[in-house]
Amino acid sequence: MLGTFGMVGAAYGTAQVASAAAASDAARAKSRAISVERHVRVLQANLAKSMMINEALWELIRDRHGLTEKDLHDKLYQIDMRDGILDGKNQRKTVECPNCGHTVSPRHPACIYCGQVIDDSVFAIS
Repeated sequence: MLGTFGMVGAAYGTAQVASAAAASDAARAKSRAISVERHVRVLQANLAKSMMINEALWELIRDRHGLTEKDLHDKLYQIDMRDGILDGKNQRKTVECPNCGHTVSPRHPACIYCGQVIDDSVFAIS
């Protein structure tokens, strides 16, 4: 049977283990946060480059074909409304698979049941 000091010693050992586990969890969380921050910086750089490329392409098309900003805004509105919601996105809605009849989430480019391709657009984001 453990005396009073034996119980305190056991509790102290348990606290040390818990403290070490917490420190390890904190170190992993910090490492993960650094990795995510790095990934976000890469995404931001890629987005900035994509925006610049889009702007250059628009200016080439506008200048060579006589289009206007209104033409661009009208086309953006058309594309935005393809999903029925004016929200700055063109999100595919849940659809029924034409092959097997199961419901296919807009997150999936193909039916998860039969493999039928639902969204083969080059503009799909995965």
